[in-house]
Amino acid sequence: MIHAPNSAVDKQLLNHSRALVRRAMALLRKSNHLVSAQRRRDELEEEQRKLSRRDRQTS
Repeated sequence: MIHAPNSAVDKQLLNHSRALVRRAMALLRKSNHLVSAQRRRDELEEEQRKLSRRDRQTS
């Protein structure tokens, strides 16, 4: 964290940092449904790849 020699500026920086963290956490919470859908899509693609590899090996 950045510290300024002036305590008023320090307080301002701290408040700004907290606000940024709150906004970032809100964005993460709002994007969870998008991320979980992407994760599920990736899992399904991986399962399909495994099945196709297994089919090629048994042929």
